[in-house]
Amino acid sequence: MIFGYARVSTKDQNLERQLSVLNPACDKVITEKASGKSTSERPELQVLISHLREGDTFIVKSIDRLARNTKDLLELVDKMIEQGVTVKFLDNSMSFDNSPASRLILTMMGAVAEFERRIIASRRDEGIAIAKDAGKYKGKQKNQSLHTKIIDMLKTEKYSPDEIAKLADCGRATVFRVKKEMKITELI
Repeated sequence: MIFGYARVSTKDQNLERQLSVLNPACDKVITEKASGKSTSERPELQVLISHLREGDTFIVKSIDRLARNTKDLLELVDKMIEQGVTVKFLDNSMSFDNSPASRLILTMMGAVAEFERRIIASRRDEGIAIAKDAGKYKGKQKNQSLHTKIIDMLKTEKYSPDEIAKLADCGRATVFRVKKEMKITELI
């Protein structure tokens, strides 16, 4: 079988750009809206990898959709290749196997993707520092209605943090952050 994997970092982002090229090429496409920072915190990817069998093909539009650092990229691709799975990246029109040349190219491409990500982060941090100095940066603004919804559910004590996250359509970290803020406010 040919499996596709599409990922964006946040729920607000759109998968269409990736799906438009994966759907015609794949028997099944798995999507995920999760940060690329850690491969272990992407349940859909982990389930997909566990279902891959010898002779399957795994397709991703670009390397940065699979992994954001070289180490994770190599570990994921190595695991799939050991299972007898062919790994393809559409943007580069490249397939990877266990050959030395394939390994070299994959390592170089992963390093370039990681370098690019770090340059972008560095530029972002520089821009934020300049904006802060100018008094123009206020940081990430709270979604007050979401905040209120979470507080209301926490106060009822009927729901677990996981249930609240699902009902409020947010991450568990947001629920725990609001819970922590509530405790601090109660102490004041």
